[in-house]
This record gives sequence, C-alpha cells and structure tokens, in this order.
Amino acid sequence: MFCLLVGVFSLLSTIQFLIFDLNEVIILDYEAQFSIYMEADPGISPWVLTHKRNIRAGLSTVTIVVSFWLLYGSHSSNYAGLLGSALWAVAYELTSFCMVLLINRSLKEQFKELSYLHLIFQVSRMLLHFFCLPFIIKHTYTLYKDTKASRTTGCRKRPSISTINHSWSNVGLGTWCRT
Repeated sequence: MFCLLVGVFSLLSTIQFLIFDLNEVIILDYEAQFSIYMEADPGISPWVLTHKRNIRAGLSTVTIVVSFWLLYGSHSSNYAGLLGSALWAVAYELTSFCMVLLINRSLKEQFKELSYLHLIFQVSRMLLHFFCLPFIIKHTYTLYKDTKASRTTGCRKRPSISTINHSWSNVGLGTWCRT
C-alpha cells in the first residue's frame, strides 16, 4: 500500500517540478535581454544552462515512466519494478541536485535568493524520496523472498529409503513435482 503512495507522490511531484522548471523566467527584459545568469567560463556549467530544459524534460519523462513502473510493480507484486524505481530515484535526485548546484553558481548576485529557493525545493524533494526508499527496499526484499520461496517449494525432494513409511503408498508419480 505504501509503495502505491510513493508511486503517486513521485508521479505528481515530478510533474509539478517539470512545470516549474519549464516555466522558469530567465530573461527579465526581452528588449534589453537582461538575464538572471552571468556569463560563465567555459566548462560544464554553461552547457548545463544551455540544455537545462532538455535535460530536465528528459529526466522527468524517464521518472514518470519509472513511477508508472513502480505502480505496476506494486500492483502486480513484481519486485523488479520496485527495485528499478528505487535505483532510478537515487540517480534522478543526485543528478538533479548536481544540476541545481551547477546552475546556482551561475546566478547573478542580485538573484542569489533564488538559489536558496532552488536548493530548498531540491532538498525537500530529495528528503521525501529518500524517506520512502527504505520502505520500498523492504517491500522489494519481501517480494523477492516470496517469489524465491515459491519457486523452491514447487518440487518435492525424493525421500530416502529410511524415511518411507506406509503413508506414502497412495502417493503416485504425478504428485512428485507440481508445476
């Protein structure tokens, strides 16, 4: 049940932050072309600034698909969906955090308060995602153990000669292995 809530939370928060990111204003005066970012030195930071929308849209799209995979895995008791979504949540949040740090370095001095807002949003989302991870991992492990146990109990072992008693006489060959 908790995994369903985590899946819905992940889906809705990803859509919310995608809307925030795609509607962010970076140029205040279109005639004067006044940007909130300063001219950056060559490196990875200007590349991230240039491709920020595409990176966020790609990460968010994959996260939405993985959130649906989490919901499907939780509904169908498939541990692979839960494990994949837990691993993706970690990768997504760490990538987003690195992007926020890179982008905040490029903000002009007048807009440094905006960097605090970005960090608060990112850290709060990370805390909420990482708070849910132990529950998802525990449920994944429980599902993994259940499927492993159900596979091993499918076939009976042949009893040794010393353990055969008279109650085994009515057991036929068709009951030795259940599929």
